[in-house]
Amino acid sequence: MKKFLFVAASVALFSFAADKFITMRIPEPTVNYHWNNLNNIKVIADQSNLPHAQVKFIIASIDSLQKDMAKNARLDSMVAGPTPAAAQKKK
Repeated sequence: MKKFLFVAASVALFSFAADKFITMRIPEPTVNYHWNNLNNIKVIADQSNLPHAQVKFIIASIDSLQKDMAKNARLDSMVAGPTPAAAQKKK
């Protein structure tokens, strides 16, 4: 009986999955470039001959992605230095 309670408690504890966060370091010009590309895709989709429902889906998906990007973006004031491999090549 103790083993069954131990297993049940273990399963209950492990069933609570924590959110996982991914942190990416992307230079600001690269983010701006991709942001503008997403805006251009929205314009092209809006002017295309696709059915209205598909265009609405594409635009809503891009808007959702851009909203999440803007909400979670943080500006890192540190300037990235050269990688260790690049630093060794300079010597």
